Amino acid sequence: MKPTIIVEDNELSRKLIKSLIKHYNLPLEIIGEAENGYDAIQLIRKAHPFLVFMDINIPIYNGLEVINTIQNDITEPINFIIITAYGYFEYAQRSLRLGVKDLLLKPVDKSQFYNAVQNVLGSFYTENKLLNSIIDYIQTNYNSNITLKDCANVFYTSTNHISRLFKQHCNTTFTKYLNDYRITKAKDLLLDTNYTIEEIATMVGYNSPNYLYKLFKNKYNTTPNNYKKNSLWFV
Repeated sequence: MKPTIIVEDNELSRKLIKSLIKHYNLPLEIIGEAENGYDAIQLIRKAHPFLVFMDINIPIYNGLEVINTIQNDITEPINFIIITAYGYFEYAQRSLRLGVKDLLLKPVDKSQFYNAVQNVLGSFYTENKLLNSIIDYIQTNYNSNITLKDCANVFYTSTNHISRLFKQHCNTTFTKYLNDYRITKAKDLLLDTNYTIEEIATMVGYNSPNYLYKLFKNKYNTTPNNYKKNSLWFV
């Protein structure tokens, strides 16, 4: 189990995070909670967690100030996932330049929460071995034109069975998981390289950059170009 801390001043939000961890049977152990930036810094320094769920708008020190302080104090890597309200989204994009693993908007989408944690863990955790293998296949071949039918053929099963597995264990669909994973990869390429949107679309498996625009805006509530511009502005 990976030691995990929740930094959030809203009790209901803390309960939601814990319920999602339990719902998806994620290998995370909550070892502490903090409601303000000062307590968060003290707790993280003492506990050295693997993962921190961090709200931006917290008292005393905001989430970015906490992350900056921790990164200057602690040499070993600590993973951060930002969870923030829409009004703080552009401000929160700065966190991605601080090495934050992912950014989730409130109200938190269950499948996006799950995918963000899996991205941090580096592998997929469910009780179903077949589903784990399918996820590995997606994460290896997401940049190709893979389909639900392709996966069914590769793993000698039916499309209906795969769909049931995603619904049962992930509360999402095959297509939504694939799109979420591709958009996360597109975001990384957008921030870390100088590739055009057209090039990035091809690199993550989309034939149409317009489709990437649409999915990206649905997830991050802004266009890829504005997302990158705002992130660079905050560096």
